[in-house]
Amino acid sequence: MILSACGGGGTSSSSSLSSSSGDLPRPGSVFISEISSDHADGLGTWVELYNSGPLDVSLNGFNVRATGFSTVQYDFPRDIRLKAGRYLVLAEKNHRSQVNTDQIVYLDDFSNISLSGGDAALELIKDGVTQDFIRFGNSKAIPLSAGASWGNHVLIQPSYGQSLVREAGNWVLIPFSTPGGPNDVAVTAIDNDKDGIPDSAEVAGGTYAGIDYYAMGARVAQPDIFIQIDHMKSTDQGILPAKESMQKVVDAFKARNIAVHFDSGTLYSHDFNPALFNLGGSRISKNNKVDYHQCLGMGDQLNCASIYDYKDKSMDICRKQVFHYLLMANSQEEDGKSSSSGYAEIVGNDLAVTLGDWGLNTSSENELNKLVNFQAATIMHELGHNLGLDHGGRDALNNKPNYYSTMNYLYQLMGLGSNPRTLSVVERYFFDKKANGFDWNDVCKLEAGPCSRDFRIDYSDGSGHPLNEYSLNESEMIGRGSLGTYADWNLDGQLNHLSYALDLNDDGNKTYLYDYNDWDNLILAFARAPSGNSGASMKRSASVMAINPILNDKQRWSVEIAPSAGFMAAVRRVH
Repeated sequence: MILSACGGGGTSSSSSLSSSSGDLPRPGSVFISEISSDHADGLGTWVELYNSGPLDVSLNGFNVRATGFSTVQYDFPRDIRLKAGRYLVLAEKNHRSQVNTDQIVYLDDFSNISLSGGDAALELIKDGVTQDFIRFGNSKAIPLSAGASWGNHVLIQPSYGQSLVREAGNWVLIPFSTPGGPNDVAVTAIDNDKDGIPDSAEVAGGTYAGIDYYAMGARVAQPDIFIQIDHMKSTDQGILPAKESMQKVVDAFKARNIAVHFDSGTLYSHDFNPALFNLGGSRISKNNKVDYHQCLGMGDQLNCASIYDYKDKSMDICRKQVFHYLLMANSQEEDGKSSSSGYAEIVGNDLAVTLGDWGLNTSSENELNKLVNFQAATIMHELGHNLGLDHGGRDALNNKPNYYSTMNYLYQLMGLGSNPRTLSVVERYFFDKKANGFDWNDVCKLEAGPCSRDFRIDYSDGSGHPLNEYSLNESEMIGRGSLGTYADWNLDGQLNHLSYALDLNDDGNKTYLYDYNDWDNLILAFARAPSGNSGASMKRSASVMAINPILNDKQRWSVEIAPSAGFMAAVRRVH
């Protein structure tokens, strides 16, 4: 069973990477095993090396030469070693301060390598001697060592998520790239459930980049979402991911036949155990614990740590095609004080939960429920951003009462209530307005609220009717029917029989407010193309830019608003 370690192991494909008969023997054990076809966006190409020998190899003296429109050569940094039976990815160093590891080496201006023009060559050199040389298309390039050549290939038009790999001495295009892991995907591989994992890796005995997703719980015809969840070292209980919080998210997706798989390492099980969220852990800490920083940023925020730096150190490269990275962190504020509950990339694979300094604790049943519910709701909210949802579903209009979703600020931290046709759900509107209630300074007063075991998280199914802010009818509630109650939108304490105009969501405009079918529009396969055999959403209808997890991992992230001082006072009220 291969869980998280990249390279090596029982599925090593060194036999399929060997030279075909008639080829010259290579002078060393290190050669090129995979070339990304993800460079149509102009971000460059990543190249994978493989060490087929029994000994580790120092890459001091190695360099890569690419010949196309011009010839460019890249020298390796010193002190880089490629372990026996392992893979190493070469990629462009971008604007972030990236650190070379035993899995990846960043080279300046590596984006200048371009093989998509058709006529090109790629050469691996050591001390002036050709170690590997491949021509593409009609290239007439000559290797440094006379006669050295190990394969020609006419490059097919590149597509996101695909790559070129060696099979029996020839280069073939595979539909699922495998950076940092064995080339274990067939050219015929498909993904019928559109989750970004080839079906061949969702059956017993199958793997994807060396990872046994079947052992982790993936199945054919079951959309799967994998999340590595790290947490900062802290005594703040809001930062430690609660087992109950993760289970609450799992259950919400399970009701829609989508399986969410968390990996919190040995936090709740010393041994591999998917039911207790141990899928092998991170590469630096088996309990998925990372260094504390009072402020976490997704951009280049001054005095804040970068979530991308944490991810680069913690997540195996071979996971990056499938796994989301979730960091339970302290705050988004530079002084470390309470911030918004989290933030995430929109149509991406990185998200953060920042519940530090919220006063969350386990001192009583109410306080435990509050901690579990806030964590679960924030994880589901931020994961929803990764899956393509905004605060209004397909739009950014927040606080729409008829958008009955955890993505909506009205319902994220306060829960969805027990029934959308009763005052249970309208209480959330009253709480937001601090009106029509006896004590809206106490979150525990809400029916099925944060202090309750009945707290519900969910995405919307889109069944709500539009609300016309120019002509509101209180008897229609939130557009999902009524059980003899009414929505007192104007807060006058009585049912108004005549419609009236009101800026219901306080955005400064009046318009139609629409519900949205979240579940039918989730984008699961974040590293796949938006068309073809890979698909992009549950409906296969979304048109989005796919992510290149190696070269273009940073995406646009959500804009979240920090809660008011009054809200935080209500949250910190101990019960």
